[in-house]
Amino acid sequence: MSAICGILGAWAAEPDAGTHLDAMLAALDTGGPDRRDRRDGRDGRAAWADPSRACRLGVAGATRILERGELAAACDGHLFDGAGGPDGLLGVWARDGVRGLRGADAQFALAVWDAGARTLTLARDALGVRSVYYHEGRGGLVFASTIEALLRHPRVPRAHDVRSVSYFLTFLDVPAPGTLFEGIAKLPPGAFAVCRARGVERIDRYWNLLDDPLPDADDAHHYASRARELHEVALEGRLVAGPMGALLSGGIDSSANVALMTKLGVAPLHTFTVGLADTEGDERFSDLVHARRVAQLTGTVHHERLLTVDEFIAAMPRVTDALDDLVSEPSSVFLHHALEMVRDRGLSVVITGEANDEVSCGHGGMVRIHDGYHRRWRPLMRMPRAVRRMLAAAAPVVSPRHGDVLGRAAADGEYFWSYEIGWTDHDKADILTPAAYEQTFHAPASAVVAERAAAIRQAREDGDGDYLQHIIAMMMQDHYLGNLMLGKLELLSRRLGIEARCPYTSPAYVHFVYNIPRRFKVRGGQVKAFFKAAIRDLLPHDIIHRPKQGFRTPTPELFRGRFGTWAEPILLDAGLTRAGVLRRETLARLLAEHRKGGRDVSTRLWTALVLNLWHERWVTA
Repeated sequence: MSAICGILGAWAAEPDAGTHLDAMLAALDTGGPDRRDRRDGRDGRAAWADPSRACRLGVAGATRILERGELAAACDGHLFDGAGGPDGLLGVWARDGVRGLRGADAQFALAVWDAGARTLTLARDALGVRSVYYHEGRGGLVFASTIEALLRHPRVPRAHDVRSVSYFLTFLDVPAPGTLFEGIAKLPPGAFAVCRARGVERIDRYWNLLDDPLPDADDAHHYASRARELHEVALEGRLVAGPMGALLSGGIDSSANVALMTKLGVAPLHTFTVGLADTEGDERFSDLVHARRVAQLTGTVHHERLLTVDEFIAAMPRVTDALDDLVSEPSSVFLHHALEMVRDRGLSVVITGEANDEVSCGHGGMVRIHDGYHRRWRPLMRMPRAVRRMLAAAAPVVSPRHGDVLGRAAADGEYFWSYEIGWTDHDKADILTPAAYEQTFHAPASAVVAERAAAIRQAREDGDGDYLQHIIAMMMQDHYLGNLMLGKLELLSRRLGIEARCPYTSPAYVHFVYNIPRRFKVRGGQVKAFFKAAIRDLLPHDIIHRPKQGFRTPTPELFRGRFGTWAEPILLDAGLTRAGVLRRETLARLLAEHRKGGRDVSTRLWTALVLNLWHERWVTA
């Protein structure tokens, strides 16, 4: 696992610039399982400075800064469909520039200094498996693979951004380019930034899921066989010699990975899964029995762990410590333990199943959202605006639960925001203190959604005529996949020195699968129909066609037990509550209602909890 950092402009020429770069590198060096392979003299870290001292680059976990002519590059990542490793990526760049990244199957964060043009270009892989963060100010710019490393530079402030907190309350993460930190930005997936001494000059996409739409083949076999071929190619490119690991939830995405790895001759193959002891045997939350069966069928060396609630609680500080770019995802605790097991086995590479559910329509909820759009939203939007406004005004009395949706309709807003939502704009005054609400009032989450949705409609030939494809595009191109789902994997694996490789994020696979028509994704009441056909020779019928489960966390039950008792003082008296951003009385009311068995508000409680834990660790510590 490698990581990068650097300093640009006048900040790179300061007398202490080298010391600052070393401090950032020290924060990036995880000392993970690949440490035994490091051969340079800097204990796995390399630093480089342009002769003019206009730019400094650093790499941790790699042997050197790459140089080719007037180009110098720091690379965190791997090219899977050519000459692997950082050298392959720099070769693509030297030949074709940023355009060459468009067709590359790679996961990376890349920084390239062009001495002739006096520019630094930062780039991030197409789907966002790897990350790059930056801070710019008068005199220069600093960047790094993690926020923790950025905070080691004295120019970077350590403070929360109230508008970003408001976005987090809605989306459960902060959409790029924002972060929870004031003055710290992150590059969006599939994007590059051209930087000069004064800072970022421009940001643009080099890859877009909606480019080059494919014609409708009207052939179920074609879509299944081609998806299988692309999956197999992507997975084979991510394999390494010797023992490997794979996360195995028991769902079909991770199970298909494991079955294919066995077929491709990976040996020994270690599989890992985690559950909660208190809910073992409860089919709503535990997939261990299914993961165990897949492991037996494929002959893997299987490892599983059942956490007690006390162990779950004890892990919270370690997870918060890794999530400097916070996401609100309870399964992060299970994922952290699974990755710890990978590390403890001495493995440095693990295969995971992220992205296939989103692009293939693997969530039944996506179909329900699609149906709700056609059955309820479109008839509502055909009403005169005056009628919609009357309905929204009457909602608090007549139908409080539908107040947000009716309010969006009255404002000509969007139906679909994201797959998981915490507080809507409609509810923000209830959770934010008056002072905080005033700061965020003119930056609503709805504006972020509208901007992204408009860009997708403009790129799609049918606008949002096929609303399921619109939903998928929003999930794949927005923050949900690249920040929330891949973000937790990147941050947790990086902290443990593990390289997580995701075959379903291959741009060729994602582009092809996105373009599969809806009738082949949802068929006969089944989601992900084409994919189930593609893997029918790999796994038994009952595994392929059983209801989806995955790494789920029983947060409703947790907050009603001793976890809720532990969480109460953090919710009510710590972090952003104590800082005057979150309303204490609202959180106290929600926790009391939830404990009494009222409506399930565990998503909201978890989101506020992790925000307060994050603030205690990363801002006030």
